[in-house]
Parts: sequence; C-alpha cells; structure tokens
Amino acid sequence: MDGLMTVTGFAAGLTAGLFLALLLYGLRGYASRFGAGLLRGLSFPFRLVLRLFGLGKKTSPSRASEMGPGAWAGAVSGHKTLLETTLGEDFDHEESFISRQGLIFKWMMVRVGFMRMPEEMTDTLAQDYAELADRFLGSPVPIVSDPRALFEDVEGAVIARQFADSEHGLLYMLNESRKLMNANVRRLSIWLSSILTLVLVANIVLNAVGVVDAFGPLHGDLFGESTAGALNSLMFGAGSCVLAALVMWALYYTEYSPYQRNTAREMANFLTRYCARLNDHYRTAIGRAKSVTVGEERDSKQLSAEARLWTLNINWIALRVFFIESYVRNVVFQITRNSSYYLLFVPAGFLLAVTALFGLAAGLGLFNPFATIIALGWVFPVLFILIAMLYAFFLSNSMKALEEIDQGEWISFHTLKLNQVLGEVVGKYAEDVGYWKNRVGGGL
Repeated sequence: MDGLMTVTGFAAGLTAGLFLALLLYGLRGYASRFGAGLLRGLSFPFRLVLRLFGLGKKTSPSRASEMGPGAWAGAVSGHKTLLETTLGEDFDHEESFISRQGLIFKWMMVRVGFMRMPEEMTDTLAQDYAELADRFLGSPVPIVSDPRALFEDVEGAVIARQFADSEHGLLYMLNESRKLMNANVRRLSIWLSSILTLVLVANIVLNAVGVVDAFGPLHGDLFGESTAGALNSLMFGAGSCVLAALVMWALYYTEYSPYQRNTAREMANFLTRYCARLNDHYRTAIGRAKSVTVGEERDSKQLSAEARLWTLNINWIALRVFFIESYVRNVVFQITRNSSYYLLFVPAGFLLAVTALFGLAAGLGLFNPFATIIALGWVFPVLFILIAMLYAFFLSNSMKALEEIDQGEWISFHTLKLNQVLGEVVGKYAEDVGYWKNRVGGGL
C-alpha cells in the first residue's frame, strides 16, 4: 500500500510539473512583460517621488521587446507604444531643433530648421511625391490590429506607417508635445494634491501629538493653557493654509499655465508653417497641372505623363493634409483623455491614502483625527475648504491651454477645396480637347 501511495504521489507530482512546464512555455512571451510590470508596480512609490521632482525617465527597450502588444505593453511594462515603434528612433535632426525647458514643469520650443520639407516644389520633388502617392493609393487598408492596444494608438500607428516618409518629423513633434503636456498635468495634480494633503495631515497630526503647543509662540503663563493652545493651533492652521494657497498659485501661474500654453502654441504655430508650405506645393501643382496643354510640347505620351504627375501630386498633398489633421485630432484626444485620468485618479489616490492613514491611526489608538478636527474649531476647516476650492479651480482649468490649438489658424483640408480644384483641372483638359476637335473640322 505504501508503495502504491508513493507511485501515485510521484505520478501526481510529475503530472503537475509537466502541466506547470507547459503553462510556463505557453506564457513565455509574456513572462518578461509580467516581470517588468511587477517590478514597476513595486517601484511605483519611488518613481512617483522622482517624477514629482521631474527626475523620472522611462527606459527604452530593445527592438525585439518592442514588437507585440504596443500600448498594452507600454502601459504594463513601460515599453514603447505601437506609434513610437512605427516611427522608429531616427530623430537626431528633430531633437537638435527641439528645446525642452522648465524646472518643475516643461515646455517645448521648436526652432527654425526643424522642418525638412523643401521650400520649392521642383520636378524632382514632384516625382518623389508621385512615388509616395502611388505606394499609398496602391496599398491595402490595414484592418488587422492588436486588440490589447488602445484604439488611438492603433490609429496613430496606421497613419505613421502610411505617412512616415513624408511627415516623419511632424508626427514625432506632435507626439512629443502630447507626452510633455500630459506629464505636466500629472505633475500638477501630484504637486497640488501633495500640498493639500500635507496641510491637512500636518494640522491634524501635529496638533494631536502636541507639537504645535510645544513649539508655538504663545504659552500658558500669559494666556492660559487652553487659550494659548487654541491660538497656536489657529495661527498654525491659518499660516499653513495661506502658505499652501501661495505655493499653489505660484506653481500654476508662474510655470504650469504659461508653459502649457507655450507648448500648445508651438504645436499650432508649427502646424501653421507646415501646412502653409504644403499649400505652396499644392498651388504650384495646380498651376502646373492646368498648364500641361500650354506650350511647345506635342508628344501625347509626354503630355499624359505630365498630367498624371501633377494631378497625382494634387491628390497626394490634399490627402497628407487630411491625415495630418486626423493625427492632430488623435493627439488632442489623447491629451484630454490622459489628463482627465490624472485629474481623477491622482486626487482619488491621495484621498484613499489619507483615509487609510487616519483610519490606521485611530485603529491603533495613536490619536483620533476626527476629534482633533473638531477641537481645531471652525477657522481651520473654513480655510481648508477655501484652499480645496482653489485646488479644484486649478485642476479644472488645467486644460485651458488646448484653446491655443485652433484649426482655423492653419490651411485645413476643407480650405484646399479639392473637389473644386479637380473640377477645374479636368474641365481645362476637356476644354482643350474640345478646342482641338473643333479646330480640325469636327471630329476624328
């Protein structure tokens, strides 16, 4: 019987081991991401402190680790998103013309020289555009995507894949601006939440343990113990609330608000310059397309090739503007959506932490936070509510900088009037054909 039990146990252990081995083999592709995600979760408090002071940096993974579930992997383990993987890493030229400035919050300046697009629309450039247009118009529409990635990341990656050769630098600049603006909102919510939490915790804890009474400027031999203690608590509470309001005001108005607006304004200004140059090329292509039948050229094949080249350029430039604006919509959506998450979850996290701290203190019998608040009187609660309202005001207005991104400032797809332009070009060709038919005597 003992031998049978031994064999049975051995067989059961072997089966369990084989099952675990097969399970690990099947999940081997996710093991590194899971481990990285676990480490990031454990190190979150430390990274939070670093990012609070603007010191935290994400690491860049190897090319092999970037392939896969894109944004999901980026959210879990800090890897690049699908968009960033598609754009690649060759941005030395762009980075040489980008400056990120600021102490706690950052803003991004794009200097002259960033744009690689040639100023003039030459025949060689038109040939390059035609090749890109042929490749785009002859390629299938991507319909397969990673279900674990966010939709806006998938959409951005598709646009980057189709237009990276022509809009490489622009897409990179817009994505970097998005990340910087989102990081500023995250820092603002962390800083303001930390200040508000510090005021509440300091007033409750320091009063509960007697630090305010012990180190306060007023003593019981002059006013009596209870009166001196109440006045010390009042001065400490009022002083901490006023100081917190001043620091919040300084953070918001001296760095955050102007820096966010500077970054948004840089985005809008660069889009304006970029689309203006595209519009110059567009108008040149229209003029060349209309003048195909004018001149000394009589070779019908050459005339056909010229007409095809310039009409293809007209369509290609218009398509570029359309997808640029689609990408801008994507970027603005991500800025708004990600920022709303920070503005919601960061305060909620601090609220839960304070509640847990006070609950733990009450449970261990260290002090009663609610009794301490009542003992502070009405002045501190009123002042704290006022700075909480100021806190809510700053957070609720943290996305005002997006007002700088106005579609009416740049040449948009609808202002190109592609339908009217194509009608004019095709109508011009038809008029010329009719003219020559009538000239040779009414038909062939």
